[in-house]
Amino acid sequence: MNTNNIPPHDSYAAFLARLDAATANLSARAASLDKALKAVSLLVDPYQSAVRKWERRRVHVAERLAGHTGTPQTHTALSELHDMAVKMESMLRVRALRVTEKLAAMQGRRDAIDKSLLELEVSRVKLNSSRMLSQDRQNLSRIFSELAGATGAAAAIPDLGLRRDLKEAREAVILAEALMEVKGH
Repeated sequence: MNTNNIPPHDSYAAFLARLDAATANLSARAASLDKALKAVSLLVDPYQSAVRKWERRRVHVAERLAGHTGTPQTHTALSELHDMAVKMESMLRVRALRVTEKLAAMQGRRDAIDKSLLELEVSRVKLNSSRMLSQDRQNLSRIFSELAGATGAAAAIPDLGLRRDLKEAREAVILAEALMEVKGH
């Protein structure tokens, strides 16, 4: 018991400060990742649109080539156009896939940050609950000591029934706290 009117050291404060620091760091990362996600997601549609355009060109040129009855030079030109359309479609499809994969990887990181932020918040709530329970236990112990006659004024008329009731209350608090620790809450 602290008799110098100095508040007991709050060991919870350091842990809460660490939780707050981790939350601030992850929140900052989440904000910058959100900006990057928006920027990268803007690239997906143009690439997919370009793939569809080159695919249509390739199909159109292939139809022309299949029905071609003209000169060999025209056939050669159509073949070159078809080859170019195939190459462009393939190249743009690969780029669209890379951007989509990058977007998925970034979203995975964002989800991991969200999960960690939730875990930090749950830990903060548990730690605050434990802190309040500890303070209640200290207050109950102090009251029990005062009523049991430790301060001198109450010692003149001891109330054994009150001592027993306070002892039971203190044990109930300790058991509840132990149960919370066992259950992980």
